[in-house]
Amino acid sequence: MESLGYVLMYFNRGSLPWQGLKAATKRQKYERISEKKMSTPIEELCKGFPAEFTTYLSYCRSLRFDDKPDYSYLRQLFRNLFHRQGFTYDYIFDWNMLKFSGQRFDTNSANEGSTNKLDTNGFSGTQQQSAQQMYT
Repeated sequence: MESLGYVLMYFNRGSLPWQGLKAATKRQKYERISEKKMSTPIEELCKGFPAEFTTYLSYCRSLRFDDKPDYSYLRQLFRNLFHRQGFTYDYIFDWNMLKFSGQRFDTNSANEGSTNKLDTNGFSGTQQQSAQQMYT
């Protein structure tokens, strides 16, 4: 869970404070990385980004190894942020836009009634329905 938080912050920041640390051996390098992670205040790591990232990482760091995370709470943190930022669930993702950009799909094809026809977002009708059900 904590590692996922670091990945999210990597996506936000473009780098993490412990990247590029040098050491004589791999073991020493991993020890330095661990020390840097633990000594970097979460507030500093998340500075300039929505408070939900700080909340998420603080929550994860507070968990003991055998604690079960409250996944609903964590999902809700980011859902609330998503809505507060004015986003909507349109089921169009960056990877679909990149994959299908510049391509136009014929929506008046011979398969007029087919649910496997591709929509403009790169999903077939069936795939789009599945995605919508998954996120609602």
